Amino acid sequence: MKKVKVGILGCGNVGKYLIKNLFELRELIKEKEKLDLEVIKVLVRDGKKSRTVDGFKIPQQLLTTSFSEVMNTSPDIVVELIGDVEVSRTFIKRCLEEGKKVVTANKFLLTIDDEIFTNENVFFDASVGGGIPIIRTIEKAVPDEITEITGILNGTTNFILSSMEDGMEFSRALELAQKMGYAEPEPSFDISGLDASQKICLLAAIIFGIRVKPENIIREGISSIEMIDVEFAKEFGYSIKSIATIKKKKKSNAEEKFEIAVYPVLISRDSHLAQTKGNLNAVTIKGRRIGELFLKGEGAGGNPTSISIIADIIEASKGSKRDKRRIFPPDGKLINPEDIYSKFYVRIEVVDKPGVLAKIADSFGKNMVSIESVLQKGRGVGEEKGVPIFIITHETKESNLKKALEICSKLDVVLGAPFFLRIYQE
Repeated sequence: MKKVKVGILGCGNVGKYLIKNLFELRELIKEKEKLDLEVIKVLVRDGKKSRTVDGFKIPQQLLTTSFSEVMNTSPDIVVELIGDVEVSRTFIKRCLEEGKKVVTANKFLLTIDDEIFTNENVFFDASVGGGIPIIRTIEKAVPDEITEITGILNGTTNFILSSMEDGMEFSRALELAQKMGYAEPEPSFDISGLDASQKICLLAAIIFGIRVKPENIIREGISSIEMIDVEFAKEFGYSIKSIATIKKKKKSNAEEKFEIAVYPVLISRDSHLAQTKGNLNAVTIKGRRIGELFLKGEGAGGNPTSISIIADIIEASKGSKRDKRRIFPPDGKLINPEDIYSKFYVRIEVVDKPGVLAKIADSFGKNMVSIESVLQKGRGVGEEKGVPIFIITHETKESNLKKALEICSKLDVVLGAPFFLRIYQE
């Protein structure tokens, strides 16, 4: 039986569940993995504060406010769960310098620090997808050429959009998400798409070696989506979901290009992603030979995330080293957002009078945007009262659509800026 000493840096929600589950699963792991995982020290800010989770009281003697004291206990593996980027970076590099293996879930740090990301002794499966083994599945279980990863990688936005589909306004859904602990008091990190963009950039580096920063990909949040968009989507067989996606595309000259993005889309209600409700996460992995794999589960939270961390601890304990990651800048490898082709959903507020559709159709036609269907809901009262027109386009280049909408926004019959969403086609 191999004894493994585990030091833990940080004791927030995930840290508390990790300690609890390491204690409760200790005998099972001994039997199944032939490893005895012992928590030896836990770094906290306040060593006198009592910490309990789901009835489990963390032993007070494990707690320390000194990083040096953690290291003096000679841990075999150090788990970093602090969150603060610079403090985490400092502690992780100290651990690596002393020959320790490190487990972390700090996705932001992993997207910006090449040295830590490429180090063979750093394990980070819990950094994307919480309790869903996305990274482990990609690296260990799919010996195939992956062509696409598309998923719901943020539970907060999924909860809000699911609530809106059930009839709740955006502001109320956000308030409920905050009350239930799914969203922070300052929720922009989630609803702006920043959290999901960090995760998809990390997956891009893991799968394809592309080292791209979140600020350099397409990123759109969900705050502009209105109930009228959700209702339209439902009526026509769609759900609105915020997805993160990376697609590898080959042109005729065999040059590989990548589309990396986070944005809300209309997606068929029959799809697995559309049926992922509440605060769940899900991801679709597509390979040239394996076809399509679908993973779904708790994407955040102390219990599921701690299980992914324990899986990393077990892997590291068995003497494993990650393969040395090779990364390169995305020079010329990213598809220009303006050149991406998609079907689109468009909502335009217009004056209710004859000839409006003809003017809009003319703007679309002049920019090579073919209209698949048009719907007007309701009637206005006088020319000053607007009515919404909904348009579904055939597949077209995004730059063409934007040019058409720019022209539409200047028409005297159009009230305000047109709104559009992409339509995800599986």
